[in-house]
Amino acid sequence: MYNICVQIILNSNSKSTDQLYTYGVPASLEEKVQEGKRVKVSFGKNKHLLDGLIVSVLTSWDIPDSRLKAIIDVIDEKPVVSREMIRLAAWIRERYLCKFSDAVRLMIPSVIKYEHSITISAREENFAEISLNEKEKSLYETIKCGQIELEKLRKKYDGSDLYLLLDSLKDKNLIDISQSETAAKRSYEKLVSLSESTGTEHFGIGGTKGQLKVIEYLKQNKKVNVKKLVSELDVSPAVINNLIRKNILSEERVLYERAESEEQFHDMVPLNQEQTRACEKINGSENRIFLLHGVTGSGKTEVYMSIIDSLSKAGKQSIVLVPEISLTVQTIERFRKRFGNKIAVFHSRLSKKEKYIQWSKVYNKEVDVIIGARSAIFAPVKDLGAIIIDEEHEDSYISGTAPKYDTIEVAIKMAYIFNCKVILGSATPSVSTYSMVLKNQVELVELKNRVKNAVMPEIKIIDMSAELDKGNNTIISEELYESMKMSLSRKEQIILFLNKRGYSGFVSCKKCGYVERCDRCDVSMTYHIKGNMLKCHYCGRTRRMTDVCPKCGSNKIEQFSAGTQQVERLVKKLFPNAFTARMDMDSMTGKDSYENIYNDFKHGRIDILIGTQMLAKGFDFPEVTTVGVLSADALLNLPFYNSSERTFQLITQVSGRAGRGEKSGKVFIQTYEPGNFIVNAAGNNNYELFMKEELRLRKEFAFPPFINIINICVISKYEDAAARTANEKYIELQSLVKEMINERSLLLYRPIPHSIFKLNDEYRMNLFMKVSNHSLQDLKNILRVVYMEKDIENIKISININTDTV
Repeated sequence: MYNICVQIILNSNSKSTDQLYTYGVPASLEEKVQEGKRVKVSFGKNKHLLDGLIVSVLTSWDIPDSRLKAIIDVIDEKPVVSREMIRLAAWIRERYLCKFSDAVRLMIPSVIKYEHSITISAREENFAEISLNEKEKSLYETIKCGQIELEKLRKKYDGSDLYLLLDSLKDKNLIDISQSETAAKRSYEKLVSLSESTGTEHFGIGGTKGQLKVIEYLKQNKKVNVKKLVSELDVSPAVINNLIRKNILSEERVLYERAESEEQFHDMVPLNQEQTRACEKINGSENRIFLLHGVTGSGKTEVYMSIIDSLSKAGKQSIVLVPEISLTVQTIERFRKRFGNKIAVFHSRLSKKEKYIQWSKVYNKEVDVIIGARSAIFAPVKDLGAIIIDEEHEDSYISGTAPKYDTIEVAIKMAYIFNCKVILGSATPSVSTYSMVLKNQVELVELKNRVKNAVMPEIKIIDMSAELDKGNNTIISEELYESMKMSLSRKEQIILFLNKRGYSGFVSCKKCGYVERCDRCDVSMTYHIKGNMLKCHYCGRTRRMTDVCPKCGSNKIEQFSAGTQQVERLVKKLFPNAFTARMDMDSMTGKDSYENIYNDFKHGRIDILIGTQMLAKGFDFPEVTTVGVLSADALLNLPFYNSSERTFQLITQVSGRAGRGEKSGKVFIQTYEPGNFIVNAAGNNNYELFMKEELRLRKEFAFPPFINIINICVISKYEDAAARTANEKYIELQSLVKEMINERSLLLYRPIPHSIFKLNDEYRMNLFMKVSNHSLQDLKNILRVVYMEKDIENIKISININTDTV
């Protein structure tokens, strides 16, 4: 019956359909099917019409033809997902315990994503001669009123009946079912030009004034967008349509108008000896994965661009990832100067159409460089040469929504699928990346000096307890104030950093710096108003809140509290003549907010910039001479196992914003724990010392990379349902992993409330477990059975592997 079959992934949110399905291919569609194309299929007893992605084409199969359904249609003219990306999607499903459809959706832009409009229209036949039941008559009368989308019919009719009725009407030749114009096609623009088949003798004869105006304009302009023509000439679209019907104008639909060719490589900066050696080492090595460890201001971006330059000359494309949109603006500016219009840009603030345009440019290989945040790694590259991940230590490379993938892990997998190189760049590499260097899984390349002989900034640690003793109760120390005053007098710039995520939660003593920590997990305990309790959000241990510091006996033990808005008010009061701006998620709400702040600071229109983690991510401003880290304690005492790593990275990165030009810089790190090892290691810019101690502690307390942490978050709109399901699943899981627990390869904790128990009217329960590397895959297989095989009513499941979500 069938010569070939296809295996497809269904576009379905149901866990019960998370498998490959085999469909037969009618002879009329055999030449159209191809891996990576989407198809329309009928699914289930109720014959639901669904989209599916072809992942393989089969010439032999075990299922009898009589049991196979045929695909209805092939949606795409060309594959929208490559074979390599299909392999990657399968790996993502296994690695991050997600559904096939979740992984595939990462790779398809939303404009052409699976959901296509199905329209139903009535034929002209007289149905009076055809026998119909009452339900069929009612449905047919509705359809006769005009073409209608299937989605609208679903809202009016019971789903189980609807598909049976439609099938019956279609079999009786009373209706047509077709796919309407997709959102992608509606995104196309119409261009017009003078028709080549029309001689100039026709122009000006018998035309209206508007038509003559259009013809004269197009004599001077070869091809013009209709919208632009209508706007500039003040004519109606009907005028243009009449000229098209007369064959005086020809039309063309395009997604975007291609830019004129720009001169490329006109902003090349000569590399110094250290940068040149780094490029030679990466280009000449047979290894695939590299860590480019360079101090702040060492010129890592120039190394990236030199490597990309070599690859583009060989016809290969490169992906450059940056941690957040705040850095994307600056990166785009630098790459555009070097590579002209041969770049595509992806980030969350693009419209759906803008994203589709960028996707199409990459798909058609019109660009050499793809720049963007995390999601740009799934761009449809044809010949991938390198993936460059700048500031690789940033946690924004871990997805916060399903599938919760780690971009570094995905990139490394892609290196072996695409046979390309991966370059991880950072002044403060993550513990996981550096541990791979120690295992010889990643090749280390170092840049130990700043470019242009710039010196590292002078760093001073300020004891804020001493400030209290002097009567200074503000968040700005006297020394920082004096340095700010000096920088402003010299027309230089200032950055003040405050970590917003640490405003509340942990409890510390302002007198001696003591912090309430869990003795099981070595993380700070979080304060809960209910019950006046301190709780560890890993193991669940609780403790009563105290009014007196256990270490020094003072009554200055309390929740830490501060905010960028408070700091902004204080700074404006202290320096009323300076122009002060704030850069955090609350103030960056507009589409161009980041770019506006960046340009204002770059051109000296802002004197003092106050912000959160965004400020730590690669900004390069030579006029910044004073940097203040207002509370290192807010970083140190986050309730995460990697808070020490984050603290070291953020202090080092923020400090690196100072003294990047010819002027020297000063950095002030304010803390109630001036003797803290992490603060001092960051203050001395001693990465090796920090890493040695951090790896020792991670091993001692059993944290990644020596062990894996998995968090299952059970989410529901109903509090009792969240708690009940979390506990039921815990009991079910416990019974299946007894052997692992007995072998001490798994540590399973009881469910506890999420640190933010209720969020957006949903309740959340966490279940943590620690599992050894050799038992990880076995545990994931069990977790898929317990949590992923079927949907649970009113329950959502979120799975995090080796993230700090608590």
